[in-house]
Amino acid sequence: MDQKTVFTQMQQFGTEWIKLVAESTNRFTAALAEVEKIEKQGVAQAVSAVDEAGRVAKEAINASEQMSAQWRKAVNEYAQRTLELLNTKN
Repeated sequence: MDQKTVFTQMQQFGTEWIKLVAESTNRFTAALAEVEKIEKQGVAQAVSAVDEAGRVAKEAINASEQMSAQWRKAVNEYAQRTLELLNTKN
């Protein structure tokens, strides 16, 4: 082969190599964009789950507080009635 042919083939190889690297880089960039999209969805779901868990926990605490208040009220009423019954028998 003459030098011109070798030089032309080297140029073609270099051009194809750059094209291959560019395509690979573009695919890698696209893959990273997909990873970012999936990560954002995961974070949004995690935040939503934490928010929901917090809401449920607050509701449970409020319900527990209400039950405790009702229980205290009932015990107090029963204690008062018991005292009234004991006092009326005297």
